[in-house]
Amino acid sequence: MEERTILRRISRGSQRALEAVMRQYSAYVVTVIHNRSRGCLSAEDEEEIASDVFLSLWQHAGEIQLGHLRPWLGSVSSHKTVDRLRQYRMTVPLEEGTLVAEDSLGSSLSRREQAQKVRAALASLKPEDREIFCRYYDLCQTATQIAAAMHMQPSTVRTRLSQGRAALRDILCQGGFQYEQAD
Repeated sequence: MEERTILRRISRGSQRALEAVMRQYSAYVVTVIHNRSRGCLSAEDEEEIASDVFLSLWQHAGEIQLGHLRPWLGSVSSHKTVDRLRQYRMTVPLEEGTLVAEDSLGSSLSRREQAQKVRAALASLKPEDREIFCRYYDLCQTATQIAAAMHMQPSTVRTRLSQGRAALRDILCQGGFQYEQAD
């Protein structure tokens, strides 16, 4: 079914049209949610956010520009995920690699506790470096965008991100975490 037709039908209350969009885009929406949270949310939370995304589509289908359905779903998925993380007062891990607790601590530390440790480590950085991290990881700004906003060179932003990640890795490893490189 054509996007124009689907959006029109959803805005008129067609459950079949919404179900068609859900069949086509649910895997994409859940992937965006999972990637944005970097695995900090439970499967139930991810499913609930996905449901909220499709409810938003139901409510706002008439406002979506043609050709923008997929980007709209991705954007709403990302924003709703960040909102949920803020609700839980969680932060997103800072690298693609995974920070995990050592085996002896693994069973006792929950995801929330791990996120609190990451937040505490982040708080130990200089305020300017924390802002760079927040802009990069929470606001998804590029090094060029951060550099323009903070009156720096993009290479300086990239260097400070790299140095900050190394400092955070050291702090977290001293606190009982292990850094596992992705192969």
